[in-house]
Amino acid sequence: MKTIKQLADEIGVSKDKVKYQVGKLPENYLVKVGKITHITDDGILKIKEILLGKSEGNLPSKNQEITHFLLGENNELYKTLKAELASKNEQIEMLLADLTSERTHSREQADKLSDLAAQLAELTRNNQVLLGAEQSRTNPVLLMGDGGLGKIGFKERVKILFTGKP
Repeated sequence: MKTIKQLADEIGVSKDKVKYQVGKLPENYLVKVGKITHITDDGILKIKEILLGKSEGNLPSKNQEITHFLLGENNELYKTLKAELASKNEQIEMLLADLTSERTHSREQADKLSDLAAQLAELTRNNQVLLGAEQSRTNPVLLMGDGGLGKIGFKERVKILFTGKP
């Protein structure tokens, strides 16, 4: 039996590394003498195997054991969930592509609508100019100007406007 410090000094690693591995050992590999923990010979062999690379890896923690058990027992569930996750990821990618396409289409439609609004504004201005020209060409009051009538009153001008006669 050896203490954590003795074992660490013997194999040339830090006390913390040995202490970490001791924490993973089952209680039957440890003996407490007062406040000092001693490792049994079997425990020393296990720790040496792990720390000196003669073992496949560290002693499994309780979480690792549970995970290994669950994956072993529920391997089909794991495969199913993994396949579903891959399918969902594919769906997300397709939806993102569709969204990008829709955004592009939406921008194009907004640009077309903006162009049509500008064309409508231009046509409205042209119509106003043409209407003004047509009114001044056909309106006798506007044509008369001062055309020999001199100063006539408002009522006379309205009468000429509606009847076309002075």
